[in-house]
Amino acid sequence: MSEQFGSLIPIWQWPPVLVAIFIFGIDFGAIMAIRVFAEGECYLGRFWSFKIGDTIGLPVLAGFAAVVVSEGHFSGFYTQLWWHLLILCLGYLISLGVQVKNLSTGKFTWEEVKKPSELWHTAVFGVMFYLVATVLAATIADHDPFWAMVGSFAGLGIWIIGVAADLSPWADKRPGRR
Repeated sequence: MSEQFGSLIPIWQWPPVLVAIFIFGIDFGAIMAIRVFAEGECYLGRFWSFKIGDTIGLPVLAGFAAVVVSEGHFSGFYTQLWWHLLILCLGYLISLGVQVKNLSTGKFTWEEVKKPSELWHTAVFGVMFYLVATVLAATIADHDPFWAMVGSFAGLGIWIIGVAADLSPWADKRPGRR
């Protein structure tokens, strides 16, 4: 990795709008396309982290973070290859843990887990976790321009609100509920 913030998936030197579109496309866009073209259904699902977090929060976070890191020069631990590999592996461990928990608590059935859109979500979760976690470390370290750092954390806040709604006692946790 160089002084410029790099990653295993080198998107951070792209124009910020393109970064946001890429994040939207590989997550929400791909999942919805799979639902429509592979599963023959069009639905948002019950998860607020998907409905508002993946559609608004993560693209906003990524677009503003791209502003911060595009011109910065970095030398912290977060530029090291071991850090990037660790975060990518952690993302996949969390992804698998979430699926195991969803199955063991009855939130998902095996039929739901085997759907192509859910398989894609499980696969892309590790990548999304990696992209978000690694760029947030660099954004905190540089935080210039300040408004862009604030925009990044506003995007993260939107995603966190979605997760909080999903974890709340009022969320429908029965299997088979889209």
